[in-house]
Amino acid sequence: MEKKHTSESKLVIPESGTSGMENPEQYGIRMMVGKNVWLTRIRWIYNVFILSFSIVYNALSEEILISYRTLLLISILGVIGNIIFSLTLKRGLKFPSEQFDFKLFSSLAGIQLDFDLVILSLVVFYSGGFDSPVLVLFIFYIMVAPFLVPPRKAYRCTILAIIFVLVIFFSHEGEIISMKRLTMLIAFNIILLFTHLISAYLSKNLAEKEQELRALLQKTKELSVTDGLTNLYNQTHFFLLLKLQLEKSRRYSTPFSLIMFDVDYFKNYNDNHGHIKGSAALRQIGELMRKVSRSADMLAKYGGDEFAVILPNSDKVGAFLAADRLREIVEEEPIIGRESQPSGKLTLSLGISSYPEHGQTVEEILDRADQALFFAKKTGRNKTIIYNEDLGDT
Repeated sequence: MEKKHTSESKLVIPESGTSGMENPEQYGIRMMVGKNVWLTRIRWIYNVFILSFSIVYNALSEEILISYRTLLLISILGVIGNIIFSLTLKRGLKFPSEQFDFKLFSSLAGIQLDFDLVILSLVVFYSGGFDSPVLVLFIFYIMVAPFLVPPRKAYRCTILAIIFVLVIFFSHEGEIISMKRLTMLIAFNIILLFTHLISAYLSKNLAEKEQELRALLQKTKELSVTDGLTNLYNQTHFFLLLKLQLEKSRRYSTPFSLIMFDVDYFKNYNDNHGHIKGSAALRQIGELMRKVSRSADMLAKYGGDEFAVILPNSDKVGAFLAADRLREIVEEEPIIGRESQPSGKLTLSLGISSYPEHGQTVEEILDRADQALFFAKKTGRNKTIIYNEDLGDT
């Protein structure tokens, strides 16, 4: 006997988090944001280090490394920059993921590195120039840049650092520069270039591994949210998508519709042709769904021979047109073995409910689409029914 839909049956909806695997896009966002957060945190440590180092150096040496007034001004510049970057990060993260500003966050790390180069150059310039004990921080700067920005930007950071070193060197030297000093300058710049090459090589390999991880995440995510037979979304992920769509429609005051349908007399088809051909027929229906649906529609295999479609920004009329088009295409499709069905073809019964007209919760929307589907089967099958309050009394 064919399975019966009842409006009284309790709908059990899994928790949205049960799909488990992190979205690769979210992983990419997390990595991008993490780099910027890491830079802002390092800058606080950097300021504390420069202040502490200068104070101790001034106290232990016979001469002032850098005046406290200049040190204070440079520190204030770093603090102001950190506050601005932190506020930018906080403001960018308060929006939903679909509004995440990728362009801003991908360029923010480069802006922060440029900002850090200016601060570092000021510290070195006012603390002795090429003889400054903190000149070595240029090596650290070039070492970390390839891990935070794209290769071209990292190379530009290295060239800028070398230019700043040259400016600092010649601004402190007199008119006559000894060969020994020039040799030291050339040697230091060679070290900077060598540091860049090593870091760029390591970061390139790290980026490739990160890309492989993202690809693996994407593949694993696809396997965890799709039905193995039809490659449509599975039931668990369907519930999550429905919940997210409801939240989005509430936020933006837009409608959406849900189509639920199953194959008429599918048990009869399986009994006559076996489960292998039955599975092939379901797979063919899934392909037809993809063929007639919009790219924004979310297609799912809901149960054994049951399917569901979430249609964003569609009211009941738009959903009816889409559902009935699918019904007609499946009815006309020359699916193998359809002649053994009672009507001589494979047909669908479909039920429709819409937000906000037919329900305000996931449970209400599901239940009312299910009622409409049950009514379609009860009144002759091979038809599309939009939910209305009178269905429950029929």
